[in-house]
Amino acid sequence: MRVKELVRKLLPRAINPHRILAGPLRGCRIVTSWHDYPAAILGRTERPLLQWMQQHVHPGETWLDVGAHYGYTAIALSRLVGPTGRVFAFEPSLKAAACVAQAAQLNAFPQLVTFSLALSDPPDIGFMRLGATRGMLDSTLAVDPSAQGLLTARLDRFWPQVCGANPRIDGVKIDVQGMELSVLSGMAAILRAQQPKLIVEFHRGVDRHAIVELLESCGYAARGPFLDDLSYSFQPQLEALCEY
Repeated sequence: MRVKELVRKLLPRAINPHRILAGPLRGCRIVTSWHDYPAAILGRTERPLLQWMQQHVHPGETWLDVGAHYGYTAIALSRLVGPTGRVFAFEPSLKAAACVAQAAQLNAFPQLVTFSLALSDPPDIGFMRLGATRGMLDSTLAVDPSAQGLLTARLDRFWPQVCGANPRIDGVKIDVQGMELSVLSGMAAILRAQQPKLIVEFHRGVDRHAIVELLESCGYAARGPFLDDLSYSFQPQLEALCEY
């Protein structure tokens, strides 16, 4: 791990458009830096997750990418839903959200819409500060006075304002650096009503029991153990499966 971090310190920090060099998204454009996200530029990241998406995401569907970072999975979702589908990317970091929006233009993905907003569970609009590393806002990091401030909203209240004439959500991907429970709590009504496909990455320090109880109350069956920094897919009344 030390060698990896030492090498990362030597990589360029400038954020620019790059062509993804290999993997399932080869040839697509992503806006990031070699320092922050070299694996995305090389096309070596999220392989099992992209394989899962290939099987479960279909043309014309509506998907939410909650915690989009620099947009690697948002790009994958946009390709799979096609021009008749929709992808709503939620990324609280202003810098990263701007990169996702630029990638949508570079790849000619009008189906990809970006919000610089953190989904959570405030009763109305909320505010919080989070520390950051490599372009990712992370609730598990210590917060100092210079940490970025950001607005938070619960999807249950926000979604009717932005979904247009079609409120249907077919799937949700969540990777939110420790905020899993609050994000899921803020969309519980939608989960109960629509039962979209769901894939969640669990991070260190997250209360798995509270999440399992919440998902079961929303009609999803979940079985552990759930390991750190792995993604698990959930479908209504089906066992949770480890994806990578």
